[in-house]
Amino acid sequence: MADAGEDALAQLRAEHGYLLSCHEVLGRLGPAVLDAYGDLYRTCSLSQRFLDQRQRELVLVGLLTACQGATGSQHLTRARAAGVRKQELAAAVTLAGVADAWPALAFAVQHWQSFLDSDVERLYLALVEAGRRPIEPELADLILLVAHGAHRRDAPFVYHLQRAIEAGLPETHLAEAVSYLLLPLGSNLAAVAQPIRDGFLAAHFALPVDERPALVCTEA
Repeated sequence: MADAGEDALAQLRAEHGYLLSCHEVLGRLGPAVLDAYGDLYRTCSLSQRFLDQRQRELVLVGLLTACQGATGSQHLTRARAAGVRKQELAAAVTLAGVADAWPALAFAVQHWQSFLDSDVERLYLALVEAGRRPIEPELADLILLVAHGAHRRDAPFVYHLQRAIEAGLPETHLAEAVSYLLLPLGSNLAAVAQPIRDGFLAAHFALPVDERPALVCTEA
């Protein structure tokens, strides 16, 4: 049993490039638990699904920046090995920083609307457009979707869902991007993923604004 657990830890170290204390704790529960975790990590973070490697690594870099996950730096190495340019990595990092501007902008618009003559989306989109290049708009929306999902911010999460759907991104691409939140959010991913699971995003955004049911990404 001990040897099997050590082997599973060694495999995780090889795949992650590091071991966290939580990996060590899982190892004490037995190799079956570590194997299950390893399968989850490989499926969510390493396997080719609907996004290509460039898209996957840029979304993950944005997520790691949003979560301040310094131990995930191997994804930058993988991105560079896949041909991702440094300017693209810098843009993914910048977009994660732009995501953090939303609460401040929302506060300002709520309290000083008469002075600003603008709305949150317009102010925010100006920052997105300035920060995303050379990343294409659709991929920028995926990066920002997971950045806001990591912080459980309802309004901007739904905003980027709407933009992605209107841009024609398949729900499979959205589902894959949101699945990356499983490792940092754990079971709390359920509420974030509910609109995609129910398969009604396109129909939802086809409705007039005042007829759309509420979409939230926080637990009730």
